Amino acid sequence: MNKKILKVGDLVANPGEKIQGYLTLKVDGNHGDVQIPITLINGTEEGKTVAITAAVHGGEYTGVFGLIKLCREIQPENLKGQLILVHITNVSAFEAKMQYVGPIDGKNLNRCFPGDKNGTHTEQLAYLISEEVYGQSDFFLDLHSGDIHEDLMPFTLYHREASEEVRMESRKIGKLMNLGPVIGSGSDCGSINGMAMRYNIPGVLAELGCRGECNADQAILYKDRILNVLYYYGLLDGQAEVLEEEEVDYVHCMYCLDADMEGLWYPYYNAGDEIESDAIVGHITDYFGNILKEYHSPVAGRILYNTTSLAIRNGDPLVSFISNINDCTCCSNCLSESHHRDNI
Repeated sequence: MNKKILKVGDLVANPGEKIQGYLTLKVDGNHGDVQIPITLINGTEEGKTVAITAAVHGGEYTGVFGLIKLCREIQPENLKGQLILVHITNVSAFEAKMQYVGPIDGKNLNRCFPGDKNGTHTEQLAYLISEEVYGQSDFFLDLHSGDIHEDLMPFTLYHREASEEVRMESRKIGKLMNLGPVIGSGSDCGSINGMAMRYNIPGVLAELGCRGECNADQAILYKDRILNVLYYYGLLDGQAEVLEEEEVDYVHCMYCLDADMEGLWYPYYNAGDEIESDAIVGHITDYFGNILKEYHSPVAGRILYNTTSLAIRNGDPLVSFISNINDCTCCSNCLSESHHRDNI
């Protein structure tokens, strides 16, 4: 029998309850308070506490749709443990239909974790989610998709610099999600995934869907992949599909090319395409069509995600790659024009 109360902000779910409501983020100045939609499901039996977040970025919709489908399917009487489902994490960016950053302070939420309770709006949001959601979780799933301007192939990302126990458990979660390559990230840029090191909890950042689309089939796939994880860890009764290790496409890291000028971006390839080392992957022109620079692949491998917007600014991500040969241990063999960070 579960005797544990689940509480997030002012929302309280007793054992055997499903509660839906809002976690409030107080906003100073001319902006009204932000209401973050959350579902709490507290099972009738004890088990793990799992946090699942969607829409950390404003233009990523597949996870939102998938999480709605998930929460409507799971009932507390069938759950062993607790679920904290954050349907739209970055509400202000979501409502403004903004890519990467939010409208209040212009910051990227996935660069602000674990946050600052006395910081800007986005830093306070990161702190609130860190403390109220991840601080009481045994593991997490962070649902992303290709933003309004991104084409991508599905994958999961875990933090390879976390403790051995957390790292291996995170890899296992990535394997259970079975969305494509399971990629190790060495970035400590303030992402949710980086909190695995800070809070010493396993989890993955997942990517499914792209170009700001809200696709029902992909949402159902997200839901089913999450259910597979919950089956494996015993939160729900069901047979988990577990791949053999040799069936999993483990990748040590990714390589990113960023723009070093503004102009118009013309990519040559799509996400998932195979690419040769030093191949031209796109070019930037001025506003009259004159080519300013061609960009080359730093590795032989696949294109993981690709910026599709014509407009590009200095510092914007262009293309991310994964290598077919995982011989990189510290990203030191990447080209100098790569910033070696995860632009997600």
